[in-house]
Amino acid sequence: LRLRLSGVRSHYVQAGPYRLHYLEAGAGPPLLLVHGLGSSAQQDWGRLIAPLGRRFHVFAPDLPGFGESERPAAADYSIPMQVEAVRGFMTAVGLHRTRIAGLSMGGWIACRLAGSHPESVERLVVVGAAGMRPDGPSIPAEVLLPHDEEGVRRLAVAVRHKAPVPPSFVARDILERRLREEWVVRRALESMGAGRDWLNGTLGRADMPVLVIWGKQDALIPVAYAGALAAEFPRAEVKVLDGCGHVPVADCPEAFDREVVPFLAATEEPK
Repeated sequence: LRLRLSGVRSHYVQAGPYRLHYLEAGAGPPLLLVHGLGSSAQQDWGRLIAPLGRRFHVFAPDLPGFGESERPAAADYSIPMQVEAVRGFMTAVGLHRTRIAGLSMGGWIACRLAGSHPESVERLVVVGAAGMRPDGPSIPAEVLLPHDEEGVRRLAVAVRHKAPVPPSFVARDILERRLREEWVVRRALESMGAGRDWLNGTLGRADMPVLVIWGKQDALIPVAYAGALAAEFPRAEVKVLDGCGHVPVADCPEAFDREVVPFLAATEEPK
């Protein structure tokens, strides 16, 4: 209701083989927002869709398997599958070249799209992105699969810095949704764990301006990955936000907006 009252529109579209739900707002240069694993467009980007709509024509799809989009039983929910779903979505809504921002798994998807189809991406923001080959302690993937209220609270601690403790009725709500989508998340994690789709060595063609932004206190994907990811791009800068966890868009909104919004609004510099 809050999003609707602020001018955000909700639609469905057939994007290749997938029926996807998406949120849309504003007019102007196109901007595509890609959410993370086990999340949705509203959960990851809801705070920003209406404000960004004052500068951009914002599109925020729910990826296949998540939010209000369909959950095909036979899909593998791999990164290549999600990249093709995003490409199908862009074609369906008429996006040929756009700014893109992706969070966590959404950052992995956005990076992969930029590396394989750089002509489609004008500027790129990646936030706490997964996708680099692990170098050190493994990312605690099991925390993404809570089975009780305490597991939901552990998940909150993993993704938020100084996470607010969800009351029992909120934790039960989150748990219900997580259990409903667990098979999708497990299938995605299995594909990621196979190691076929790491970003290492794949981003040399992504020569658009790139902003890699990370929470310094990210407990899920450590900030040490930020520099390694940025080094894969020809033209990337890194911003590390102190006092922020894996979701700086929620943990430190003012600092996040100060870095991200001007970057997205900038015009291409001559090469």
